[in-house]
Amino acid sequence: MDTIHKTLTDFGLTKNETVVYLEAIKHTEISPFKLAKLTGIPRTTVYDVMTSLALKGLITLKTSQGLEKQQSWIVPKNPSVLRETIFKRRKELTRLEVDVVDILLDLKKDFLPHENNAAIQFYPGKEGIKRAYELLRNIPHDVQMYYFDHMMSMDTLGKEYINKEVSQSLKNRGVKKRVKTLMHLNDWTRHVLTYQYGRNKSYIDYHEYRYIENPIFELHHDMFVFLDKVITIVGKDDELWASILTSSQVAASYVSIFQMLWQIAQPVTEKFVLSLGENEFLKEEKRKKLSDPGETCSTLR
Repeated sequence: MDTIHKTLTDFGLTKNETVVYLEAIKHTEISPFKLAKLTGIPRTTVYDVMTSLALKGLITLKTSQGLEKQQSWIVPKNPSVLRETIFKRRKELTRLEVDVVDILLDLKKDFLPHENNAAIQFYPGKEGIKRAYELLRNIPHDVQMYYFDHMMSMDTLGKEYINKEVSQSLKNRGVKKRVKTLMHLNDWTRHVLTYQYGRNKSYIDYHEYRYIENPIFELHHDMFVFLDKVITIVGKDDELWASILTSSQVAASYVSIFQMLWQIAQPVTEKFVLSLGENEFLKEEKRKKLSDPGETCSTLR
């Protein structure tokens, strides 16, 4: 019975309408007086409920005349009318939806803000990229970030600048969320992983790295997605620029793409990095430093 009451309520009947309707369908026809007696609902209220149920198409009201005293009778319709009503509503709602779509453009002209709530800034050259990195440094620690990392070469912005950025990131890793980071695995990214891990084993701790080893999946720039921001950093071949896009819709789309790829990507663990072998470039740097104490070990990717 609870299911019946809930379903009729969802259909649009009030509590009193449900009680009266369920009693009425037990009879071929029934008077308001008898309904009031059987349901315990005041007769004046029953009259109001009768009218409402009739308007909803669930009952028919019949008036007796002639030798009898004029009196209204409730004649319930077959309960199948409930489903028929739903079909009718569905058609009416579909027609209404078409009409609403036709007027939405005009309505939105008055509703939507006159100023854009999305924006994009373009920053050319090395200084533009540095400006983007400056914004990234100031993101609150509790903000979740999603990072597409193509592992930019350190010579793009200069060894000194990049070294400072990497060192500061590793230093702060204890107070920040690990950045979820996706990378494509190829010869270059293998080199970067083994080189940076060889310099500082904490390199794989700050980022929660996962990799995809598939020639179809390629990254040629870095992209950071957080809140309603998408920061793009390009530093490859003859392209050197950054952009900051503010758009909750675009950010949400990229987060969705990231999370889908994240599910099929493999985690970068210490065991995995060690399985790639020793980095020959780093090995040569160390040998050179030992042979020439005055030479500072470079940190070029």
